This record gives sequence, structure tokens and C-alpha cells, in this order.
Amino acid sequence: MIAYIIITALTVSIDSFVCGFSLAFNIKKKLPIVLGIALTVFLMCLLTNYLTVLFADKITEQTTCIGGVILILVGVYNIFKKSTNHSKKVKSDLLQSVVTGFAVGLDGAVANLSLSLMGMNAFYVPLIIAVTHALAIALGISLASTRLALKMAKIGFLPPLILIILGGYKLSGLFI
Repeated sequence: MIAYIIITALTVSIDSFVCGFSLAFNIKKKLPIVLGIALTVFLMCLLTNYLTVLFADKITEQTTCIGGVILILVGVYNIFKKSTNHSKKVKSDLLQSVVTGFAVGLDGAVANLSLSLMGMNAFYVPLIIAVTHALAIALGISLASTRLALKMAKIGFLPPLILIILGGYKLSGLFI
């Protein structure tokens, strides 16, 4: 049973890896962003554990596509945002971590809902999902510091474009 939970958590964390890779080029302080995203995912999954009974008949696979729209909006915002002073940058990074955590965590929350409906609604399920998201984001961020990735980062629109593509991929679930 624990292996099933871990495999599910890893599966829904793949988009967090891509997100971490993309975010690495836009943020300076990476640890608060990773923790903000992981905390957002954890709280979403924890809430899903407790609200499973209420929403079991209302949640569909199309719900996860909302995350795609959010990722596209974050990507578009990052393309058009202008440089700000440091205090605004910190607030912006914090807000971005929560919004990104919500976007990449929707599929984790829906997976958590599915696991809860199967009777796996212990406290450690949201924790495992949040930790796998954090690890995937951290891995994406660390791979973004490779030589090839740093060359790609010089193309200013590429990191937000990656988020837009990821959002489009999540939206494709509506049509498949």
C-alpha cells in the first residue's frame, strides 16, 4: 500500500520538476519558494483528506485542468513583468510560490482524493505527496544550474514559455 502511495505521489510530481526547472531562472532565493510550494501542496492535500466525503461526487478529472490555466497565467505574467524593487520581489516570489503550489498541487490533491476514497486517508498521504513535489522542484532547480540550462536561461522568454507549455499539456486532459 505504501509503495502505491509513493508511486502515485511521484507520478503527480512530474510537473513540479518542470516547474522547478523553469522557476530556477526567475528567483534568487530558492529554498523559500520550494518550501512555499510544498506547504501549499501539503495543505491542499490535507484539506482534501478531510473533505473527501463532501466532494467525492463533484470532483472530476477536468478539475486538474484548472492547474493548467494557472500555470499558463503565471508563465504569461513572468514574460511581461517588469523589474521591481527587492521588497516587492520578495512578496512576488512568495505569491508566485503559493500560486505555483496551487497549480502543480491540484493534481496531487485530486490524487489524494482518489487515495482517500480508497481508504488511504492517513496524515502521511498528504505529507508524502508534498515531499515528492518538493523533491521534484528541488531537482528541477538543481538541474537548471547546469551549463546547458544556464545557456538556455539567457533566452529571457524560455522559462515562462516552459510554464505555458506545461499548462497547455495539463489542459490537454480536457480533450483526451
